[in-house]
Amino acid sequence: MSNDVPSWTAVPADRILVPSLLAFAATSLLFDRAAGLDLVAPDSPDPFGRMLWAYGTRFDPLVAENPLFLRIMSFISGFVYGPAYLWLARALVRRDPAIVVPTRIYAHTILYSMVVHVAAEVLWPRPPDSWAVLAAIYAPYVLVPLALLWRVETAPWCRRGARATPSPEGRRAPGR
Repeated sequence: MSNDVPSWTAVPADRILVPSLLAFAATSLLFDRAAGLDLVAPDSPDPFGRMLWAYGTRFDPLVAENPLFLRIMSFISGFVYGPAYLWLARALVRRDPAIVVPTRIYAHTILYSMVVHVAAEVLWPRPPDSWAVLAAIYAPYVLVPLALLWRVETAPWCRRGARATPSPEGRRAPGR
């Protein structure tokens, strides 16, 4: 990578993508972990399980019921996607061309899981109380993967033959 590659803070899309990936990591590691471990209940020992219960009883009955398929999807999100979001954010900041294949895998699998999740919401015996709230909660999980996929597919530092070189803020001092 040449020195003329702009820092992630200089690219508007990256200034949105990096915090989005970090926020997704937090929601995966906190909320999806709780759902994956079947801690969604009004008296859960896990505060995030209690928050999911409150959200589910108010807006999204599927989340409150937390059926087996959703626990499996949430477990995968909490323990696979959560760490992956951190790696993707780091790779984007460092302008690491190794981000391309993981981004392709991530974007396609998360979009597939959103199709499954939304189909379950539509077909569930008790539909969401507010489709607007549901759309607001889940739309970023469609838009961010598509934006990240577009970003890495069009970034010059992701082209074949590019070498991974950290951005200036990601470089370490010699001897560290």
